[in-house]
Amino acid sequence: MNREQWLSLLGLAEQDVPRLLVLEGTWWRARAERTRLPALTDVRELGMPDLWWGRSAGVPVAWCPAYGAARAVEPVQVLGLCGTPAVVQTGSCGGLQPGVRTGDVVASTRATIGEGASRYYGATGASAADPALAERAATAAQARGARVHRGPTVSTDSLLRQPDDLVAQWAAGGHLCVDMEASAVFSAAAAYGVRAASLLFVWDELPGRSWTDAFSPAEAAAQARASEVVFAAALSLAADSGDSR
Repeated sequence: MNREQWLSLLGLAEQDVPRLLVLEGTWWRARAERTRLPALTDVRELGMPDLWWGRSAGVPVAWCPAYGAARAVEPVQVLGLCGTPAVVQTGSCGGLQPGVRTGDVVASTRATIGEGASRYYGATGASAADPALAERAATAAQARGARVHRGPTVSTDSLLRQPDDLVAQWAAGGHLCVDMEASAVFSAAAAYGVRAASLLFVWDELPGRSWTDAFSPAEAAAQARASEVVFAAALSLAADSGDSR
């Protein structure tokens, strides 16, 4: 499909093409909709399921709760074709280094490709964030009180299949965290000329800690606070997201 066909399918007028796409990798789609959409005005669902349009401080933006690499690349490709200039991938991750703690935030600079979607966008090995956008995202999170780590990360296809030897290998490689979408988002964004960043909050600390383990009240509060910070920081980038093509 070409640009005009996608605009028609989505129900987007030229002037309403989002200036920013915010993706959120989450299991809890309905809960995310209840908490995220009230931050926008004039909200409506576009022609692609779970792709929401609205305004942030008057700027057209899109938000999509996209879980996993295969789903995350779809709105990146479609809105990239429509002219959206920037995407920020948000959500949670597993910390891989001793100093990367529950409730911290990670701004990926480069993501090792451990998922299967990137190859369809011509990427192998690793894919990179846009340096300027990644730094702006990190700075925005810091300004909201987050402890932010900048550096390499790794993305995988399987949350439930991360054996200890693989986690140790990721950590030894210097990766700050593991998630399920960042490398694919970077790859798809690069293929369509979209500037990309990833801003993730640390849910659990690996190795030795599982996302299914119980968290203390302080840790749970840190997770919730970091999740809100990441979303607010991502939305703040809409006002200066770059020129559309």
